[in-house]
Amino acid sequence: MTSSPKIRFARREDAAVIADLVTELARFEGKVGACTPEFIERWAFGSAPAFELLVAETDSGVVGYLAFYRAFSLFKGGPVLLIENVYVREALRGQRLGRKLLAAAAAEGRRRGYIRLELNVRGDNPKTIAFYEGLGLFAPGESVMRSEDAALATLAEECDQ
Repeated sequence: MTSSPKIRFARREDAAVIADLVTELARFEGKVGACTPEFIERWAFGSAPAFELLVAETDSGVVGYLAFYRAFSLFKGGPVLLIENVYVREALRGQRLGRKLLAAAAAEGRRRGYIRLELNVRGDNPKTIAFYEGLGLFAPGESVMRSEDAALATLAEECDQ
């Protein structure tokens, strides 16, 4: 990098590179990604955005992103900045871009009056867990439970019975 990286909110014209980054992350995690520029445009920049995006930009363009949305904690009594993904291209890791993205998200959350920043991390990724712990994040002792695809359809069918 010849100049300092910049963290900024994503713009509609970033949709294609963000879709590529999401696909890279899915591949890295061994998942099948179906992200397209149209998906990003619709859900991040449409009439009712479902999430927001921060991007890390260097002289070579957008090289990382952080996707987040607002959740709420009834126990703590306030809004939560829930991070869906953080990703930086592998060749640029170690240059504090992930840290800068997370710091920018934390600053934005504080600006908005959010009481907590939260994210999920894969349990089989000790390097990333250590990175997050180094930033002061902690595991509250809870596990994520998920229903999707056929299991979600089966559960939803119970509503009709």
